[in-house]
Amino acid sequence: MSEWIDLSVKIKKANLVYPGDEPLELKKVKSLSEDGFNLHQLNINMHLGTHIDFKNHVSTKENDIIFEDFLGKANVIRPEILNNVISTEDVEDKYLNLRYQERILILDLHHYYKFNTKSYYECPKFEPSIFRFLEDNNINVLGADIPDFSYFNDHELKMHKDLLKSDIYLIENLTNLSQLTSHIYLVALPLEIEGVEASLVRAIAKNI
Repeated sequence: MSEWIDLSVKIKKANLVYPGDEPLELKKVKSLSEDGFNLHQLNINMHLGTHIDFKNHVSTKENDIIFEDFLGKANVIRPEILNNVISTEDVEDKYLNLRYQERILILDLHHYYKFNTKSYYECPKFEPSIFRFLEDNNINVLGADIPDFSYFNDHELKMHKDLLKSDIYLIENLTNLSQLTSHIYLVALPLEIEGVEASLVRAIAKNI
């Protein structure tokens, strides 16, 4: 059995998309019987599967993606959620009580169990104070098993704007987080596609 754990959701036509987004289209354009080989055409938005958001998702600023930012040692925390709001105080307490504090933080919110249901898009929200905590602790990648990072009173993608402008990248739609310990090695490499605001990733991890 592999020690690596797959943290990426499976991409398939049946997956529900974020409300308002276009569904995935997968078309077979060449066949083995007629052309001697198989070839598929994929039309997908970058936010359907497990993905990383870049700065130009919410701004005009482009940025060069350094793949080393998305691999390395990481922490996994299972924070307290009250009234669908994630407690920054609990995140901070759990993080500071870890033996090792890493620059990549993964939050297991037990939300991936709702994947591919309408309630998946009614995900837990954050307190605005999470931004200060991430900056103070030099965390530059935040991931979770949710389709969107937003403050509980966020109507203009303010959490995305706050974090991305401060070089804190977001990994959304993670899965299988229950299999992780508090200290892991993470690999979540974005595709190098010019001009996109996000990238699908194959995220994998192993416990340390």
